[in-house]
Amino acid sequence: MIFCAETFYEIVMIPRNEGGVLLRRGLSFTIPNQYGHFLQDILTPIPLDQYQWKVIDEESYIVKDGQLDCLLFPESTVINGRQLNERITQQHYLIFVDIKAFHSNMSSEIITYEDFLHSKCEFVLLVIDSQYVTIYCKDQEMLNSLYENASLHGFGDIAYITSHNDSMTRLSCW
Repeated sequence: MIFCAETFYEIVMIPRNEGGVLLRRGLSFTIPNQYGHFLQDILTPIPLDQYQWKVIDEESYIVKDGQLDCLLFPESTVINGRQLNERITQQHYLIFVDIKAFHSNMSSEIITYEDFLHSKCEFVLLVIDSQYVTIYCKDQEMLNSLYENASLHGFGDIAYITSHNDSMTRLSCW
């Protein structure tokens, strides 16, 4: 029998459910610490219109004429997919971002991964210190698409988050 190191690692290290399906919580990677359209790039595989988006504790800016202008999201708020798309198509500089997606009303606070699992929240996007991105996603196909998308955009240090390597105690950028 021939073993590839990558295959062996995946078989042994990533937890599986009873049916043998890999259980992944999310994804982490790095983005360049510069002006750009990174939220638009990151969210490309997500059907934005299918969700209500809750933006919390955010500090990121729209870039105008090569300078930081106003806040990308002026306040903690809930916006629809069209409104989110309008904001993220503008050039921006991300410092801290906390965005959560729901199909319906947001009835509870999401503080921990367990809160996320038991909530109506489908997707969490956190950006910390301008370059460290963490995504939690309940839909495994979407998560795989996000991984491929991050790779296509050339983002760095892309890795799946599992129960074995998840170091986050709070799903927050602060």
